[in-house]
Amino acid sequence: MEILELYAGIGGCAVAAAGRLPVIAAIDQDEAAHHTYVHNLDHPAHRWNLVGVRPERLAALGASLWWMSPPCQPFTVRGRGRDVDDARCQSFLTVIDRIEALWPDAIALENVPGFAGSRAHARLRAVLRLGGYQVDEGLRCPSELGVPNRRRRFYLVAHRHAEVRLPPIPDPAVPRRPLSGYLDPEPEGTLYLSDAFLQRYRGALSVVDARDRLAICECFTSAYGRSPVHAGSYLRDDVGVRRFSISETLALLGFPATFRLPNDLSEGKARKLVGNSLSVPVVARILDTIRDMAGPRVAP
Repeated sequence: MEILELYAGIGGCAVAAAGRLPVIAAIDQDEAAHHTYVHNLDHPAHRWNLVGVRPERLAALGASLWWMSPPCQPFTVRGRGRDVDDARCQSFLTVIDRIEALWPDAIALENVPGFAGSRAHARLRAVLRLGGYQVDEGLRCPSELGVPNRRRRFYLVAHRHAEVRLPPIPDPAVPRRPLSGYLDPEPEGTLYLSDAFLQRYRGALSVVDARDRLAICECFTSAYGRSPVHAGSYLRDDVGVRRFSISETLALLGFPATFRLPNDLSEGKARKLVGNSLSVPVVARILDTIRDMAGPRVAP
């Protein structure tokens, strides 16, 4: 089973797939995401706009599992929840049409919880039903796996020839690795917040303590660093209260320490790319389940 990574971003699915399933190609139209992807990963990556991609172009890639993380803004309150009427949803509607044209063996999708029950969701389910896919779907969060970070997302898995299910939710008593294990040893001074900032947003900030072994961060979004509230947690340490660094955010998402963002990315663009990525541990468990239920083919 080979993966085609649609809306690949910086490569979260490919990182999760390492040693599990081969990724034979990735597609994303964003230049900075593509630049980051090829900076870290070796397999083919294409800067294609999925709105206009022809079925034969996807068929030529030869993947049996299509993984996709389509734009989430059409299904969020901040994005006005316009669903299929949002122009940012058009590429996903094209992908649904391509599923109906090509019937890949397996489909897997990640999106925000608001995707569930949307018109886009209903359209996808209708096509999967037409194609005879067996489907399972639900919400999963890395905090359920002992990661001290909340990133609750909707996941869907579907297969035409096998019954596949999302992995069960474990019940750890405490995070397996405390928050302190994800932190930079010497954070940059520019990360620390001014007294004026703290006073202005007092009571509105999500602040976790570096010494709290049970601390769990809120979800880091693409607006972290730009929007002062509702975009992720801040950290209190021995020096003061600060933002999480980009490397710390990547670590909490499950990216290895060897993963690097290109030096020419601005901080704002880097944070946006990271905030738009996915939880590697959650995706890894889902890929394990798909592989084991549909038949193993482990990448060398």
